[in-house]
Amino acid sequence: MADTNYLQELQDYFSDVPFWRHIGCVIEDVADGHAVLSLKIEPHHLNGNLTVHGGVYATLLDNAMGLAARATAGRFQATTHMNVHFLAAVDAGTIYARGRVVHRTKRTVTTEARVETKDGTLLAIATGTFRVFQERA
Repeated sequence: MADTNYLQELQDYFSDVPFWRHIGCVIEDVADGHAVLSLKIEPHHLNGNLTVHGGVYATLLDNAMGLAARATAGRFQATTHMNVHFLAAVDAGTIYARGRVVHRTKRTVTTEARVETKDGTLLAIATGTFRVFQERA
């Protein structure tokens, strides 16, 4: 089980990452092995079809999986593989990314995540692998 202080440190750190602030990610919850993020859709998140750009979904999925991995195995990691399936489009409201760890070794963490609307409409899913560079003490 992850230390509560460490989990708060993760929330504080990632809430201040410039790209996260630019996108507008909000950390709703982080605990050992899982994370929940939210994003209020703004005009700059939309593509030429006036729906949320796939890159925004990918960013949310990567962030949710990465935060879940870090909550389990430490801060110093990098995404080494990510597979995304885009399932539905949305153009307004708040969307949520839920990531969780599905497997861990000493050097890698395998995760999965989903992006959905408040009412549970599934928008995108992903799996990801993260390389652990340094275990936390």
